[in-house]
Amino acid sequence: MTRSRRRAATGKSREKFYLTYPKQLVKEPLIYQMSRQFELVFNVRGASVSEEVGIIALELDGSPAEIDRAVTWFREQGVFVEPIEKNVIE
Repeated sequence: MTRSRRRAATGKSREKFYLTYPKQLVKEPLIYQMSRQFELVFNVRGASVSEEVGIIALELDGSPAEIDRAVTWFREQGVFVEPIEKNVIE
């Protein structure tokens, strides 16, 4: 994953991702659980959720290591995580 969007001077980063939830996870409060486990600030930039699938545009602010840990955690839960290219939802 490219780190070009990371703010090196402060040690903080802002990364944007699309999270795609499969049917069995649509009703799970995974963003809430992530917020309790990791030292990150999150912002839901957009969402489309049905009974079959959930697609969420999520912005994460925090240390690069913590963002990486949260992305790994989402993937371990069964969520497909895809980086959003710069300026897509700004």
